Amino acid sequence: MAQSLSAAARGEIEHVTRLCQRLDFFINCPPLTVRALSHGDSNQSYHVHTAQGDYVLRCYPEGSAVCRQQELRCQHAAAAKGLAPAPLCLNNHFQVLLTDYIADGCQYPYATLGLLPLLEKLVPFHQLAVQTPLLDYSGYLQQQWQDVVASDAAHALFRRVLTSAAALAQHPVDEVLCHLDLHSGNLLWAANRVWLLDFEYSQRADSSLDLAALCIHFNLNQTQQNQLLQQYAQLRQRNDLLAQLQLKITDAKTVYAAFCWLWYLAQPGCQAQAALWQQRLAQL
Repeated sequence: MAQSLSAAARGEIEHVTRLCQRLDFFINCPPLTVRALSHGDSNQSYHVHTAQGDYVLRCYPEGSAVCRQQELRCQHAAAAKGLAPAPLCLNNHFQVLLTDYIADGCQYPYATLGLLPLLEKLVPFHQLAVQTPLLDYSGYLQQQWQDVVASDAAHALFRRVLTSAAALAQHPVDEVLCHLDLHSGNLLWAANRVWLLDFEYSQRADSSLDLAALCIHFNLNQTQQNQLLQQYAQLRQRNDLLAQLQLKITDAKTVYAAFCWLWYLAQPGCQAQAALWQQRLAQL
């Protein structure tokens, strides 16, 4: 039996409905229904149904330091290639982004499809000509570290992370437009195709970081990791790339896991997630 919404949930939906009514986009097509989608760790998303169509409204947290214009450029470029839902309206005053709604979607079914269909979408995303700053691994880690209160054990682990970041920076850079948040919640499967979601952290970086994210989030073993790197290099049509990726992937996994660890460490109420990432990082 369906349960009624709690007072808190009803209040949230009412707030989002009023917010939609204040956006110019909805002047001629007011929202008929609003429902919460799966909430991210920092952003909340809502399905907004109108007489003219369906949309997703993403609400950003106050005080976010993310460059929303860069995020918008990345998503526009991805949408133009059919890799992402089209962004329709960014309102910095209300801290919201409105995009197309992809119906009947689910999280990417890795268990049945493997990673090849995902890589077939990731490679053209990597090749998009969106100009952003090139990610400075050590600099970004130091920036994240400033926002955390850490134990002695965390200090020791962070020093080891910086060593891996320095080692990764010594390798030749395979500079691409990286997504940098490739977990299952940002990979939508709908109409027999993959859609990339949430370009909040997308910027130019070494391709090994996105591959490291897939290795970690999908818990790949050594054989599966080798297959991933081989498939990616083949899709890129780069005979020299496989050997480079094999040399970089261990340090890339450490650096990516550290990004996640420090992100959670800085978030109120996320101690459990931070502890899990710290454990995973120590194992790496």
